[in-house]
Amino acid sequence: MNIFLELAAHDALVSRDGRPFGARQGNRMRGLPWLLPSVVAGSFRTALVKAGSENFAGDIPQRLLQTAVAGVFPVHGGELYLPAPNDAVAEPDENGKGIKFLHRVVPQSTTTGGCDLPEDGLRPVMLSESQASNDFKPAEVPAWWPVGKYTEWLLGKNVSFDSSFLRGPLQETRDHVRLDTERGAAAEGEIFSTVGLNLTHLPRFNVASTKPLSERFAPIHLSTRVSIPDSELSLKIDPSFSMNHPLGGERRLVHWQGCQKQVTGWVCPDQIRDCLQTTTRVRMILATPAIFRKGWLPDLSQEPFTKLKLVGASIGRWKAVSGWSLAAINGQPRGPKPIRRMASAGSVYFFECEKSAAAKLTDFWLQPISDDSQERRDGFGLAVWGTW
Repeated sequence: MNIFLELAAHDALVSRDGRPFGARQGNRMRGLPWLLPSVVAGSFRTALVKAGSENFAGDIPQRLLQTAVAGVFPVHGGELYLPAPNDAVAEPDENGKGIKFLHRVVPQSTTTGGCDLPEDGLRPVMLSESQASNDFKPAEVPAWWPVGKYTEWLLGKNVSFDSSFLRGPLQETRDHVRLDTERGAAAEGEIFSTVGLNLTHLPRFNVASTKPLSERFAPIHLSTRVSIPDSELSLKIDPSFSMNHPLGGERRLVHWQGCQKQVTGWVCPDQIRDCLQTTTRVRMILATPAIFRKGWLPDLSQEPFTKLKLVGASIGRWKAVSGWSLAAINGQPRGPKPIRRMASAGSVYFFECEKSAAAKLTDFWLQPISDDSQERRDGFGLAVWGTW
């Protein structure tokens, strides 16, 4: 059973990176540009227990891990927003203040130059010779795209940026201090700073700073999808679910509630569904970071890749994820989790296939494709599909 939740942040949310922070480790917390899927999954599972009659005794931690949580994504105007794809390269205009054209990088069949690619049969993903003849430094592209425009991009259509596209959240730095009453100065080791993400509004792309705030910023809320196995009857929630519960570091509060109307974008658009019926060239874009045993490369022997041939990839720099296990689960003791490498959100994979072999991919729209089943339930590797 799938339930969609709407999250409204009461305060700037803290999403820490992996650098040390704490007593005798560092006094400056550094933040990530967005919340990790595992942070959202862990927070919801705790909220699920608090909202019901269960506690964390016995096998409850193991049962909670069977709950799949996907997201979070920004929502504005009832439409889901997805992270910018890595195959979009913006050519700046002559004065460098706007965008002249948005190029699309694809696998190229080239015999000039070359490099050692990590897998046999891969082709370099880059601009064509005619596109690259202008020799430009790529301009910034908006961090978040509305799913309607994203669909056009996945279908191979040209996309132009307007104010419906959004930049990443503004970061808010707070300094914290405890005063020594005798000296009137900061107590030893009790001065530190934190960085939070403002997730009540996101800046609109390419809107002049002279415009009023109401035009420069778009109000948003966050959307996530929760799937609870039918066997876990005691952990069920209904669409009327509503509570305040922390999300991220420093126990910053978020209001969680069931979404009475499903947000546009969670279901595969009809245009994508029709396109995948006949295409022989498939493009997969990661909407959340993915974790693969081979680093950047998914397990191509598992669904949904069994009938697809990988021919190229445009991947962002890998990110690290760790964490802390609060319960002994599956023989693993409490304590720090091992560091894993994530393929970053927005990474693009190019495939070729037989005609009609891609039709089933509509069932994997915004479904996780990470190798490990628990990583998938934690929301790592949500993918969207299109053609190239």
